[in-house]
Amino acid sequence: MTVSAPSACRICGASSRLLVSREVSEAPESAVYRCAGCDLVYLDPIMSEAEEAAFYLDEFERYMEGRSGAGWKSPEAHFQSYQSEATRRWPLVERYVQPTDRVLEVGSSTGFFLGRLARDVAAVTGVEPSEAYRLYANSRGLETVDNLAALGTRQFEVILLYYVLEHLRDPIGYLRQLSERLTPGGRLLIEVPNVEDALLSVYAVPSFGPFYWQKAHYQNFSHRTLAAILGQAGYTAELIPVQRYDLSNHMVWMLEGRPGGLGRYRHLLTADVDATYAEALKRQWVCDTIYAVARHKAQPDRR
Repeated sequence: MTVSAPSACRICGASSRLLVSREVSEAPESAVYRCAGCDLVYLDPIMSEAEEAAFYLDEFERYMEGRSGAGWKSPEAHFQSYQSEATRRWPLVERYVQPTDRVLEVGSSTGFFLGRLARDVAAVTGVEPSEAYRLYANSRGLETVDNLAALGTRQFEVILLYYVLEHLRDPIGYLRQLSERLTPGGRLLIEVPNVEDALLSVYAVPSFGPFYWQKAHYQNFSHRTLAAILGQAGYTAELIPVQRYDLSNHMVWMLEGRPGGLGRYRHLLTADVDATYAEALKRQWVCDTIYAVARHKAQPDRR
């Protein structure tokens, strides 16, 4: 496999880097590096802008169906299969929204979470580039547009980014754009995968890395690098550790080297066991997910 000559880190500009992995899902020409300057873990090379546009237009649903299962086969199937994900997200979001809030979700997909949010806030709006998903959300009465520019000068009390930031070519620039969309005291709520996931950083499961490293994930955040990027974009942030997958899932990865297994050993591993395991991972920041609550430094906090 041929890997490109070293290029500068897209965040801090440092050219010195350490090789993390040469195995990237569906991107044999790319490798994963850790920047020696800012510690960001990033993919290089990434897709060109034309390749990226074609990927999200023509390939993304097929790509995700291969990784996540049949829930991606149609907009309706996706909406229904992701109701449990909407339920999972709500308890964390609930503390940061008020009934009078207008909420924007960037990367809103079929609107499965917008539908849940609409019960408890004044208004919900989505940004979703996939035409099929956007039209489906609109058919359910969930206002969804294809890009930020379509919103004009509208502002929101809360903006959500679930599994979006790792896909962006210029995350800092995009975060700065979003700050203009926040009302004074507004909250930006972000969820990303944690690059220090125990399956990588503790157990080093050989088959997990090639699954985890993806062509569409241009950068992979730890709680430290996510906080640093938010700071560079002009935000203060509270970082919260989250564990989405249970002990059964980790056991299947270690025993069989493949995804799945969620809840498989539930007859032996009670909810208390899973909760204790999750808390241990979160305490050491080797959980699978990072949640960030960010506010722009130039705006007063009215919460």
